[in-house]
Amino acid sequence: MRKPFTRSPWGDIAATRRRILGAVVALAAFFPVVAFAAHGASPLKVVETTIVDAPPEKVWAVVSDFAHAAWLPGVARVEASGDDVPDQARRRLIMADGGVIEELLTKRDAERMMLGVHREGDDVKRLPATNYTALITLRPSEDGKTQVEWKARFYRGYPNNDPPPELNDDVAIAAVTAMQRAYLAALKTKVEAK
Repeated sequence: MRKPFTRSPWGDIAATRRRILGAVVALAAFFPVVAFAAHGASPLKVVETTIVDAPPEKVWAVVSDFAHAAWLPGVARVEASGDDVPDQARRRLIMADGGVIEELLTKRDAERMMLGVHREGDDVKRLPATNYTALITLRPSEDGKTQVEWKARFYRGYPNNDPPPELNDDVAIAAVTAMQRAYLAALKTKVEAK
């Protein structure tokens, strides 16, 4: 009499291993797509520079005076606290149009002539960018002049995927670039007029 056909347990294990391996390969191919899709906005950067016809000490006297920034375009007055101490000093820029921009002093290095500022709170109607942080650095230039570098790091106005056209990367970069150019022009005018 013939024995009935029975499967080898080794055959079942091999088949199970193939199924597990196939599932792992499928998941490995799927996860990078999920990670990319869930990533959201990437940090953006804008660096603008200008030459001010004044020695660095004179430019630093204006830039480093965190509490007196009424020279910035559109600012009607400044309310400040914290005595120019990083991570304590704050200022409220009261704008001519009635809006308010709040900023925190994050760095103040007189020796290296560097000043860091973080914008607290985001108003994407005023600036279509979020988490704006700037570092202003002064360097000596030719003929006793000063090179001013205004470097910013920020995110677009819409932090998730598929931003509306008015809050995408290009719009954020263009707006921050225009703002920083205006700030540098105002600084140049303020210092050179003295």
